Order: sequence, then structure tokens, then C-alpha cells
Amino acid sequence: MSRLLGLTCIAAILLLGAKQQNQMFAKYKSVEAYEIRPGVLAMPRYTEDGQVCEVGVAKSSYSPEMIRIGGSFTRKEIDEIADELAPPEERGPKTPFFGTINVVTTQDIGTFVEHDDYENVSILVGGDGSAKCNIGDVVFTIRWTKRKCQ
Repeated sequence: MSRLLGLTCIAAILLLGAKQQNQMFAKYKSVEAYEIRPGVLAMPRYTEDGQVCEVGVAKSSYSPEMIRIGGSFTRKEIDEIADELAPPEERGPKTPFFGTINVVTTQDIGTFVEHDDYENVSILVGGDGSAKCNIGDVVFTIRWTKRKCQ
């Protein structure tokens, strides 16, 4: 009996410690994230009825094992992850843009955003100008165009 009481006390202390630890961040909005590859985070947003309407994908700059500066993606990594999270059959065909495939790049003050539009999904790739030229793309978002995020 005393052993059960001791275990209950230890569990209560651990729970109180966890609650105090969580209070440290109570003033901040929590974010849902999934590590879909080592060091790669996917952060979904949802519609009112719980469907994914957008997923932001970025390389994590921090983990207990390392700190990485300038986390970037290659175009091949973006295509592979996009195929996994929004398969081609779900995206639909590419949207024509003035008779060609729609890839619009905007560049301003060293940053860029590239839109790759499909019937149901838009993939936005963004980063800084040096990343586009030298390192790779920095971050990308998959948006389901017919779903409204909360």
C-alpha cells in the first residue's frame, strides 16, 4: 500500500512540474508541427471541418543535436515532399497561365516567391535572393485552393 502511495506522490509531483513548465509558454500560441524527415517540419492548418487547408514546410534550424544556419531545400526535396503531402492526383492538372504552365516568380529586395498552381493546390516556394541563386529554396507552403482555413 505504501508503495502505491509513493508512486502516486511521484506521479503528482511530475505532473505539477510539467504544468509549471507549460505555464512558461501559456502566453504564446501553440503550433502543431510534424517532423516529416529528419530536421524537416510540416506545420498544418485546418478548415472548420478538420480538413488540411495549408501546410507550411521548413527545415528546423535547431535540434538538441545541432544548430543549422540557413536551412534550405533543393527543388528535388520540394518536389518529393509535395508529392507526399499533396499527391499529383489530389492536386489536379497544372493551371494554364497565358497558354503556358503557371510558375510565377516575384522578386523584391532580395526575396522571392514562386507560385506553382494546380487545379486544387498551389505550391508557394519562398526565400531570399541569395538562397535562390546559391543555396536552394528556404521554405514552401502547400495550399488547397478550394478549402478555407480558419
